[in-house]
Amino acid sequence: MKVFQHETSLRTKGGLEITDITDEVREAVTKSGVRDGIACVYSPHTTCCVRVNEFETGFLEDFVQMLRRLVPSEEYYAHDDWDRRTENICPEDMEFGNGHSHCMAMLLGPAGESIPVRDGELCLGTWQRVLFMELDRSRDRRWIVQVVGDGPPAAASNGASA
Repeated sequence: MKVFQHETSLRTKGGLEITDITDEVREAVTKSGVRDGIACVYSPHTTCCVRVNEFETGFLEDFVQMLRRLVPSEEYYAHDDWDRRTENICPEDMEFGNGHSHCMAMLLGPAGESIPVRDGELCLGTWQRVLFMELDRSRDRRWIVQVVGDGPPAAASNGASA
């Protein structure tokens, strides 16, 4: 059993930014040497997530508009009410409320995706891509790929010694 982990850092532009990270994930799978297993792609941030879907302009525009309709940034969020909030306070959040970003992240589900690996390749459908989604403002972010599985088969031994 092999375990390989790779971390990538980036600075996002903010404002519902969606970045295609498929090629970088594929590269990590190749570097891992895992032939058959699973690649877990994860965002360790509460206002980012990783999703598998199409990276097609019309869909991305539709998706961003849908999120903005469902979770408008202009609404009241208790998370942004500094007269009420007493936990997990980040001074820079006090300038720019991000309650809407947290709500979007919860709607989108887990912070990552698990993708099967077969014959050293991600098992993605024809149009599927791995997407890193920033739901908040511009920030320094990172995402992690952990690949777990079996490497190439061991060379057969014929019993001869060198």
